[in-house]
Amino acid sequence: MAAASKVAAKQETGDATVAAAAAAAGPFEPCVWGDFFVTYTPPPSQRSEEWMRERSNQLKGEVRRMFEAGKTTGVAETVRLVDTLERLGIDNHFREEIDAALGRVHSEELEYFGGYNDLHVVALRFRLLRQHGFWVPTDVFDKFRDGTRSFSIEVSSDPVGLLSLYNAAHVAVPGEAVLDDAIALARRSQLADGGAVFPCPRDSAHPVHEAAGETMHYITEYEQEELHEAAILELARLDLNLIRSLHLKELRTLSL
Repeated sequence: MAAASKVAAKQETGDATVAAAAAAAGPFEPCVWGDFFVTYTPPPSQRSEEWMRERSNQLKGEVRRMFEAGKTTGVAETVRLVDTLERLGIDNHFREEIDAALGRVHSEELEYFGGYNDLHVVALRFRLLRQHGFWVPTDVFDKFRDGTRSFSIEVSSDPVGLLSLYNAAHVAVPGEAVLDDAIALARRSQLADGGAVFPCPRDSAHPVHEAAGETMHYITEYEQEELHEAAILELARLDLNLIRSLHLKELRTLSL
């Protein structure tokens, strides 16, 4: 009987302690965004989700046909397509096509690529293949180096190629001095040319495959590119709107 009384007393003490702590803490803070997401409705100009999904599927079919066409075109077109999809954040819809395309680039065009002289394409191919688990040696950059094993002066005068080389250098493994040299060269050129190498501040802050918010920035930039693909641009915008719609639903649920 005495033991039971002690247990009951301890329980009451514990309950009182919890109640006191809750009282001291006060009520929960109100949601920082209030009921904004509970009552929010998309602007009337925005298409319905059903329409966006249907149109998105049509555009995905067009992009897949680009991959099919890429089987008969060169490596440059293939790696540019993959890079564009990744930077726009829609590569998740084309995993199989990208893996197959890069596998083909790595195996079938290895010998041919030894004589390729476009630094932008060489560096882009190098970075994408390494990111996707294909080994590529750094000797693909030897043709851009002089007798002293330094990068030639022509590299410094090619801002597009140098920026691609800078991005490629960030998938290096320890001991690859040529890629350390590439980063140093890009930064020296940036200081000397007053920003020609990295026209956007985020380019120098992070390599392209690590940049936060790259999709938001690149959609605008891609639209300005003379040779942009209208279907890819539209798909990127639709995909972004669908993701926003999903996030709004989640925030509405959390706000209730």
